[in-house]
Formats: sequence, C-alpha cells, structure tokens
Amino acid sequence: MGADYKKLCVELFGTDNVEKLRHIAEEYKKKNARNAGRKKRFSKDDIERMKQLRDQGVGLQKIADEFGTSRQVVGRYLSEAPAKGSTMRLTYMFRQHPCTVIDVDFLEQKISIQNKTADPVHRAFGVIEDPTWMDFEGFLKDRCFPETRGNRKDLLRQLGLTDYDPLQIVEKTQGRMADDELWLKVRYMERRAE
Repeated sequence: MGADYKKLCVELFGTDNVEKLRHIAEEYKKKNARNAGRKKRFSKDDIERMKQLRDQGVGLQKIADEFGTSRQVVGRYLSEAPAKGSTMRLTYMFRQHPCTVIDVDFLEQKISIQNKTADPVHRAFGVIEDPTWMDFEGFLKDRCFPETRGNRKDLLRQLGLTDYDPLQIVEKTQGRMADDELWLKVRYMERRAE
C-alpha cells in the first residue's frame, strides 16, 4: 500500500501544485542562506581532532571546512582562557597561523604559554615548555632591531618612541622582521582575579 503523496503535500504545505511546492522549497532555502543561528557543539573527540590538525599545520579555514563551521568557532574551541593575573596576550603567528599564545603577568613577572604547533622552529620559545621571564625578555629583544644599531635613534623617532624598550617596539612593529614571516598579535586584557 503506497502513500498518497498529493494528500500528504496538501496536508503539509497546503497545496499539491508543483510550482507552488517549488516556490515553498526556494523560500525555505533562502531563510537560512548564511547558515546563521546556533552552531552545533563539538565533542571532545572532535576538539582533539581539531587540535591534531592545527598541530600538523593545517589552517583554521581548512579545519572549519572539515567540520562544517566557521574559522571563528574553531578558534574559540582551540583557544584556552588567559592565565590568571595576565594583562596581555601575545599570539606569535606564522603568516596567518597561530604558533604560540603567550599570556603575560607584568605584576608577578610571569608568563604562561600555549603552543599551537608541533614545529619548534615556529614556536616562540622553541623546545622550552616552561619559559622564564628572562626567556620572555630575550624573545622580545629578538623581535626588535638591535639596541646597538647605528640609526637606532632615527628608528625610535619613526616609531614615536624616545627610549629603546623591546615591548614598546614590538607593539609598534608587531615584532615583524625582514628575514621571516613571523609576527605578533598584541591584545591587552583586564587582570583576572585570583
């Protein structure tokens, strides 16, 4: 015994006219053309897979495409909350790929890091997993022109600075150097309570 599709169409859509049914289908497709609305939640296995892909150097857009979501959603799943006491977050980037997130607590002179790549060449501190404040200061200096550079005063003036301060220089230049494609995103945050 087969279903009476004409009767079912009239019951569901108020018509069995083919052109009207096509029009209803087109209107339905238009309602969420941007795929807007609440995004699905991903399982722990999905998040682990996202992390593996990121660690292999796969870009956020490709990960997002694989999981049928946006880069922003993937980024939120892969980002961890800032460390307590941190007032600055530096993201060490290779082109458009985040490599190391550095949370900075100036009051306690501490940093905490999240490496986003398995490649030590693109990590801010290479193979060092628990860098010290001195390591951080050295890293900042490495992302600046040398303090002994002959035209240092001219360069500082161009940046609107009066003193050689690696952090201020990095804020102005994004830590960009002529010989690589690594750079820093700088974000200030309110201090999180203990």
